[in-house]
Amino acid sequence: MKSIIITTADNMSDKTYNYICDRFRAKLGSDIDFRRVTDNGIIGGFIADVDGKIYDLSISSQLKQMKEHLVR
Repeated sequence: MKSIIITTADNMSDKTYNYICDRFRAKLGSDIDFRRVTDNGIIGGFIADVDGKIYDLSISSQLKQMKEHLVR
């Protein structure tokens, strides 16, 4: 069984969270244990930890990348 921790901001709706879970099920199969963690520091979007592999689609990460690009 795969274990996926999905970190979201408090403002993410259950509908959006369930959509994300459904997309992971479609890609990885139905034998997945999901756990939701909230962290308002990510501002929006989500971070998924799939058995140690990190998918960071958070707004805070995107802003950090933009800042680093502009500073260069």
